Amino acid sequence: MATIKGRMVYIYPTQQLTSKSGNAFQKRDFVFAVQRFDPDTGEVSVDEDNTPMLSVTGDRCALLDRIKAGDHITVTYSLRGRRYRRDDGKEAIINDIDVRAIRLDAIRPEPVEQPVSTSPVETAQPAQQGSVDDLPF
Repeated sequence: MATIKGRMVYIYPTQQLTSKSGNAFQKRDFVFAVQRFDPDTGEVSVDEDNTPMLSVTGDRCALLDRIKAGDHITVTYSLRGRRYRRDDGKEAIINDIDVRAIRLDAIRPEPVEQPVSTSPVETAQPAQQGSVDDLPF
């Protein structure tokens, strides 16, 4: 298995689908911007142009319930390739990224609203006696 880090961009709602064989299943897609390392400096950055869309199915759809856009995540996945015969008889391969886990690394900070004061006197704190801030001017 491999891991890739990035920042969550968008999480689609869970879809209720039916397979070709008639079995019902759930699928949920998500898009994230991939974290990369600058080859010259080694600095970490998020590549806003590299935004793959991945999918989770079944019970793994719930992995996205506690994650929001802007959160930093680590995705654990494995690559799968399946051979099949096309209608014309030629062999083809379907590649699939099987997402195994999604870990929340950091939560996007929410803006903190400061109370608005109507008078500067209301927010002034009295200086403690004997402190350096106890200046007459």
